[in-house]
Amino acid sequence: MFWLTYTVDGETRRLLLAKERVSLGRMPDSDLVVPDHTVSRRHADLVRTAEGWKIVDLGSRNGTRVNDVAVHESPLSSGDTIHLGSFPLRFEEDIRDRVQITPSEEDGLVTEGTIIRPVEEIQSALGLAELEKPAAAPALQDVQRLSRVSRILSVLSEVSRTLLSADDVEGVLEKILDVVFEYLPAQQAVILLVDPKTGALESRAVRQTGKGTGPIRISSSIARKSREDGVAILCHDAQVDPRFKAGESIRFLGIRSALCVPLKLKDKVLGIIYADTPLKTKAFGDFDLDLLSALSGYAAMGIRQAELRAAVEAERRAKARLERYHSPSVVRRIISAGEAAEGIALDVREVTGTVLFADLEGFTSMTENMPPGEVAHMLNACFSRMTDVIFGHEGTLDKFIGDCVMAVFGAPIPTQDHAVRAVQCALDMRWALEKLNREQADKPPLVFRFGINSGPLVAGDIGSVRRMEFTVLGATVNAASRIETSIARPGQILVGEATYHLAKDEFLFEKVGDMEVKGLSKPLAVYEVKGQIEDDPGGRS
Repeated sequence: MFWLTYTVDGETRRLLLAKERVSLGRMPDSDLVVPDHTVSRRHADLVRTAEGWKIVDLGSRNGTRVNDVAVHESPLSSGDTIHLGSFPLRFEEDIRDRVQITPSEEDGLVTEGTIIRPVEEIQSALGLAELEKPAAAPALQDVQRLSRVSRILSVLSEVSRTLLSADDVEGVLEKILDVVFEYLPAQQAVILLVDPKTGALESRAVRQTGKGTGPIRISSSIARKSREDGVAILCHDAQVDPRFKAGESIRFLGIRSALCVPLKLKDKVLGIIYADTPLKTKAFGDFDLDLLSALSGYAAMGIRQAELRAAVEAERRAKARLERYHSPSVVRRIISAGEAAEGIALDVREVTGTVLFADLEGFTSMTENMPPGEVAHMLNACFSRMTDVIFGHEGTLDKFIGDCVMAVFGAPIPTQDHAVRAVQCALDMRWALEKLNREQADKPPLVFRFGINSGPLVAGDIGSVRRMEFTVLGATVNAASRIETSIARPGQILVGEATYHLAKDEFLFEKVGDMEVKGLSKPLAVYEVKGQIEDDPGGRS
């Protein structure tokens, strides 16, 4: 399996090459749409042949390069860097798919030939507590142990900062493998993490010496014991060790020497680090076991910190996206509810709510002779005030449509008083616009027409895989729009019959009539909002 890895807006993305021919370019129908002005509309194709993958330039304006060499057509190898114009991509084989954990029988009794030690015991021993006593000259074995510990701590001091500051989990895992292959005589190594959903071990990082292409098989006997018992394992010759009597697992794999340590954080095992040498016996020693065990502690902390950073960044992005449409209080409720939120319509679902349309009367003709910058300034000043009013009533700003604003109440968070909120919001928007007109008396006055309707809505994130936005759809939305565009006069707030029945105890209404509305099979009873019941017009300033 091969991938293209690339970065857009600081976010790393991957495209699985699942077709025989994969198109690259700026055209919307490309398999990979590249958002870069140096890339041609149809820039290049990746083509799978009997020999492997190759890239073919399609006569692009700024050319194609592979490893900084300009090419028209070139074969590709895993790790190659491709530039379409100035846009970089990386062609990679995902060798994680070649990792196999082979089934085996239960482990036999513990005998000689393999070292199995609790990983905490090894990590604790690196503290040198017993060597700090001011006793007589240390014995030779203590001197040798001190030397080994000193070497291990020297290695850890070099890698600890990198592990704890890596941007993501993949960065942590790759650094772990760097250390494994720099300091240990491993021929292949795999890091497996526990899938939080299934509880199974899942390969997340793999490395081999040379250019191996076959499957990478891991003994389930060794992996299971290390994970379940939290122990570090050193097999000098796994094929003859009856402790892992699963001959189907170990002898079949040809494992001569293996290391396996758990990635353990307090009492939780996050996964395992596994390394072996299919071609050598006794390739690993005590130093290798101690180093990998010590490294696993830093690695587990690095993985957890990277996961926390990723969660914080995901929350930041989600919050930034939500703040475009929802009031701060609604955003806090959505984020705090998380996956357990019931009724919150970010996934597409049917809800009951109220939709409000407010359109500036005659704005196009009013501004046709004004400079574009001044028009934009007027709209921004107006819509900024209106957004504050909408958010003040916990409404959702669906979208701006030219000089029209669309808001929804009762979605994504359901509320029982969505119709009351929408009507009160319209009254406050009308008042806020009047105040804005007084503040900028040197400019033409702005006047809204309002259309409001309540009923069933399809609400949620809707769009393409490249751009999703929260919105609402359905006949309720269409009726609200028709009331505003076809019936309402400047300054009027008109509502449909459902909104009237839901809000009539809070506001004064006057029936306009049963109106024919385009798109509806029967006339719609329309009412005008005349004010709030027992409203004091002099109460505002």
